[in-house]
Amino acid sequence: MEAIYNRMASTIAQNPSTTDRALASTLLQCATVSLRVLAVAELEQALQEDMYRILDLQRSIADLCGGFVVIDNDGNVAMVHQTAREYLLNSNDRPFCVDKGAAHKQMFENCMRSLMTVGLRARVKDNRQPVFLEYAAKSWSSHLMLTPPDCARTAETLSKFLGGHWVLIWIQVLATYQQLGVLVEASKHLSRYYAQRKKFNAGRSEQDHLVLKQELVDRWAEDLVKVVGKFGMVLRGNPESIYKLIPPFCPQSSAIYQQFGRTKDKSLVVSGLSGQNWDDSVARMSFGPGTYASSISAAGSQIAILVSSGRVILYDSSTFEEATASPVRHSERVYRMELASNGTLLATYGYLTTRIWETSTGLCRLTVPNVESRPGPLAMLWTKNNTMLLVGTDDRRIRSLDISQSPSTWQLIAELDEIELEGHILNSSNHMALNSDGRLIAVAYRGHPLSAWEIDGPVHIGHCWRTREEVARGEVIEAVWHPHGLEVLGLYIEGVVFKWRPYDDETDELATGACRLAISRDGNLFATGDVRGTVKIYTTAEFGLLYRLASEDTVLSLTFSPDLRRFYDVRGNYGTAWEPNALTRFSEQRSTGGRVESETESLPRNSAASESWTGRIDAITALAGSPIGRLYCCGTEQGVVHLHDTKRGKLADIYASKSFFGIEQVTWSNDGRYLCFSDSSKKVIVRSMNPRTGDLDPLVEKGAEITMKNVTKGPMQQLLFHPDSSKLLVRSSSTTLIISIADFSSTQSLELHTSQHRWVIHPQDPALIMDVGPSSIRILDWDLAERQVYNFQYSQTPLDVESSSNLVSTVDRVLVTTDKRHLLAQISLTNVHSKDKAFLCFRTPSCSLPLAASPVIVPATGTNTITPFMLPLSFSSQVAFSLSFLSQNNLVLLSKDFSVRSQRLAFPSNLVATSALLTPSSSESVIPAMTETTGVLNAHQKNEKNSVIEEPLKLLFSLPGDWISRDCLALCAVWGVERSVLCPRNGEVAVVRCSSLA
Repeated sequence: MEAIYNRMASTIAQNPSTTDRALASTLLQCATVSLRVLAVAELEQALQEDMYRILDLQRSIADLCGGFVVIDNDGNVAMVHQTAREYLLNSNDRPFCVDKGAAHKQMFENCMRSLMTVGLRARVKDNRQPVFLEYAAKSWSSHLMLTPPDCARTAETLSKFLGGHWVLIWIQVLATYQQLGVLVEASKHLSRYYAQRKKFNAGRSEQDHLVLKQELVDRWAEDLVKVVGKFGMVLRGNPESIYKLIPPFCPQSSAIYQQFGRTKDKSLVVSGLSGQNWDDSVARMSFGPGTYASSISAAGSQIAILVSSGRVILYDSSTFEEATASPVRHSERVYRMELASNGTLLATYGYLTTRIWETSTGLCRLTVPNVESRPGPLAMLWTKNNTMLLVGTDDRRIRSLDISQSPSTWQLIAELDEIELEGHILNSSNHMALNSDGRLIAVAYRGHPLSAWEIDGPVHIGHCWRTREEVARGEVIEAVWHPHGLEVLGLYIEGVVFKWRPYDDETDELATGACRLAISRDGNLFATGDVRGTVKIYTTAEFGLLYRLASEDTVLSLTFSPDLRRFYDVRGNYGTAWEPNALTRFSEQRSTGGRVESETESLPRNSAASESWTGRIDAITALAGSPIGRLYCCGTEQGVVHLHDTKRGKLADIYASKSFFGIEQVTWSNDGRYLCFSDSSKKVIVRSMNPRTGDLDPLVEKGAEITMKNVTKGPMQQLLFHPDSSKLLVRSSSTTLIISIADFSSTQSLELHTSQHRWVIHPQDPALIMDVGPSSIRILDWDLAERQVYNFQYSQTPLDVESSSNLVSTVDRVLVTTDKRHLLAQISLTNVHSKDKAFLCFRTPSCSLPLAASPVIVPATGTNTITPFMLPLSFSSQVAFSLSFLSQNNLVLLSKDFSVRSQRLAFPSNLVATSALLTPSSSESVIPAMTETTGVLNAHQKNEKNSVIEEPLKLLFSLPGDWISRDCLALCAVWGVERSVLCPRNGEVAVVRCSSLA
């Protein structure tokens, strides 16, 4: 073949035309190093600068390329054979050859030219993308990595691309193609190119460093992977969000914020957060309100999370996008799951059956009934090249399931005949751990020391005793075998980690305060998590602390990624991927045999975790903005109240509970002169506020601290000032009280068991207050004298919501429209099976009889009734929380995809069952409210066809994925006077100022 290729190469080299030889070289460069076969149309656009010399590309390829390149029947340009590519690329002593570095440089320039085309953004928006654009967007970074690092032109082109708006167009293109994983690969390629370029420039003059803005490349390498993890869901749903909605939420030191986040029009501004750099979180995976996770596992490219509903949610570990096969539904309660080592198979152990799933398709490959005694699984392990599943159960038996056999059935392989030791109680095992090859098992009990066994036999090895006393056992709640050693790593219930070598009977202990434990795949590291949200990573050999992370919410489960550069945890209704620099450096040092750094040196550079590593996050539990603007305050879990200024940041801690009682409620008076908050000790604190003007700090005067412990039962659930700030309403679950601000004495009290209600000031008469419940509205004056009662009359099933035995209905919040003519009540409908939300709309009720232009009255019954109406399911199913009304009845809400959106409600002059509420369609109808959960859903479904929403909710902005937490969802609030949304995040409050909130 070489002789043939030599003759073909000679025909190119001997072409008398210099122009033709150069054109042949260009064509062969594209064909030899392209990452996939290019179509003729793609090649034409790639060679845009040379096409003026080509009248017929196909004819030119045939005439100039010496037969090395052919065009197939589908119009694709391809090498005649793989050996032809190798011939051209791997030799310099042939008649004609292709310089590999120069070829990649040429392809990089071709890709950049395509991505920096004038008018590209408009063409992408109109779906008129150039045919070469997809290849250019996916492949330019791969060609860059293979370009010689000494090429100044390449460096200049890259700087121009990253420093201009073209980089955002590129991200939009990838989001449009649903190819965000390319950003992760591009991040790696940029990092490698940056390292190569930095090495090349070492020792050169400063002038040479100006050719490539190295810091820009380095920052974008970090930005790309962070953008995918934190904003991937936003980008997939709205690719154009990369221009204005994402940059303001990025850290101020990031390249994307520096270039695009500081907009001149100030339409979206984020303030209040102290972090200037990206933190160590890569992505947050949210499971939705009311869905909680119990365990997490990672293998291959899969992340698997077991949630409480018996489902397993699968995520791609590169883009953190939920897999197409997700969720896996076992259709019964699932006790445990186990991913195969390569991530291709998933085993789920339920109450009745065990099932084997293919993670790529979500198909159930095998279903096997569990043994009749229904033992609970305590350990699961894939062995024999992922063809056999071992399960240890709480009856001290180990069974195997060979999925390669047909039929597959459970086989008992060992029964552990544990002998009860004197002075101990042998009960059911509460934890088991199988070693990596399935030959050893550790068994823990609540009243008996940890045992180690060889399964073959079985043969008992020994018991693990505490180091403090010879016969002390301690209750083991977690245990894992070292993947490559004969030692057990475990965790006692009081938070002590131990390392036990059962054959030598040697034990080491380390106090950590943890409640969860995980070990890396190579066994060199282990991680612990605790109830305070802290994660610590230690070296297994020396118990040396490598890294510490403080975050919110209890750690329920954690695991390392297969490449050991990340770890994942779950904390209730969300999971987080963390990628600290400490893990990256440790992995690199181990692979090169370098010295592992000390604890202090190991802390990640520019990391929020390292900055807060001496303490834990004091979570925000309550927050409120001053009605006159500028000032806002928040209360914390440890009983501290912080006062902030929108321009100057944190001003002071105006209160700190000596006993660390958490703050439960915070509210301001309408004139901003008083601030009131309560803590979990049932203490109500009032502070007098003088905001002052200019740069002067506000004056905070101590008002009163009122103890309610002997006055009321249950927690403080609401604080509400009189409009003239003369009185304060305090509501607990059992009592409502009125406190005079003049002398801070209780003037009135009323025993009302209204834990499921909310109080609001009457919109049209500030001398009155309204107690809004799921089934009625009570109107009282500020002396708690009852003036009027309205019962909700539901159109189909007039049952008492609160008396339903299987349904608990709670009014979460009540919003008043800006014209004060209508109210919207958000109600949670909860039973043992589900939790739904309903949104009831009704006219503002009057306190006088008869009602003129108020809700419907049924005189025959002798009582006042309101017929409320429910917003349609197509709308309410998208809403996590209603937030506020703006002008023209625009409802601001937090949607279930964690975006702040608005929807205009067109209230008719008379609310009747057929009235239209949602605009712009005049045919949209409001559904009569039902009282039972099934009734609500049925009413929705029955009337949904009459409720047509022609336009989607208007998007104002989306919250970053790593902001999502339990507190963020429940505490987000619109601060109307500042046109902002207050959003708690990791113990701070972000102020998101949005011009659309005017």
